[in-house]
Amino acid sequence: MNKVIMVGFAALAAAGVAGAQTETMMVGLAPNSARMEPEVSVEDAILSSYVWRGQVQNNDMVTQPQITVAYYDFSVNVWGNYNFGKDYNGVSGDFSEIDLSLAYDVPVNISDMSLTVGAIHYTFPNTMAEATTELYVAGTINTFQDLIVPVIPSVTVFGDVDEVKGTYVLFDVNVPYAFSDVLKVTGGVSAGYGNTSYNDYYFPNGAVSTQDAGWNDFNLYGIVDYEILEDLTASLSLVYTGLEGGSIESAAKDVYDAKEKFWGGVNVAYDF
Repeated sequence: MNKVIMVGFAALAAAGVAGAQTETMMVGLAPNSARMEPEVSVEDAILSSYVWRGQVQNNDMVTQPQITVAYYDFSVNVWGNYNFGKDYNGVSGDFSEIDLSLAYDVPVNISDMSLTVGAIHYTFPNTMAEATTELYVAGTINTFQDLIVPVIPSVTVFGDVDEVKGTYVLFDVNVPYAFSDVLKVTGGVSAGYGNTSYNDYYFPNGAVSTQDAGWNDFNLYGIVDYEILEDLTASLSLVYTGLEGGSIESAAKDVYDAKEKFWGGVNVAYDF
C-alpha cells in the first residue's frame, strides 16, 4: 500500500470511490514494469457503509477483504464484501459480493501518462442478482505530480458486456500530499456518468425503466495513510457521496438504502 495511494480506496469503492472495487483499481499496487517477481498485497477495510457508484448497498457496517498478486505489468485481485448488518437485498452476516479483477498496465510511450486495461467479474452470493462482467480502461495524467501541490486527474471507462450492457465513466481528480515519509494525505473529487442502459439497470424508475444518459454520482473524499512498518500501512477515509438528482435520485431512494451518504472507515494493507 505504501507503493502508491490508489483512489480506489476512496471511490473506494466511488466510483466505491470501492466498492465493488472502485473502482477497481488494484488497490495498493502501482503500475511497475520492474516487477521481476510476484508481489502480493493483502488488505481489509472496515467501513461504516457499503457505497458503490452512488448506490448505498448497505447502511450498516461492512468489511471488505481483498488480495492482489502482481507480476510484471499484470495484476489479479480478489475482493469481497461481508455484511455485518442487513443490506438492501436482505443479506446479513454473510458475503453479498465477491469480485475477480484482472489488469494490465499498458507500456505506453506517452510522457507523463499511464494506461491500464482490465476486466472485473462481479458475483453476488446469497442474493438473486445475476453475475456480470465489465471491461475497463483507465488513463491517468501524471504531468502535475511534481507541483508543490500535486494534482492527479484520471478517467476510467467501464463497459458491461454481460447482464447490464451499459457504460459508466468515472472522472476523478485527487491531490496527494506527503507530510513525511510515513504520513500522506489525499483529497479528491470524482463524478460518474452512466449511459441509458447503465442507468436503466442500476436506477430503474418503473417496470420498463426510461432513464436518460446522464450524471449519476459525485463524491468528495479524504484519505490519511500512515506507514506503520515498511510493508504495513493503515489508512483512514471519509467520503461524501451524493446523486445528481431528478429521476436518478428518486430511483435510488426507492431501490437502495439511501440517496446520499457520509461514510468512511479504516483499511490495513500488508505487502509481502
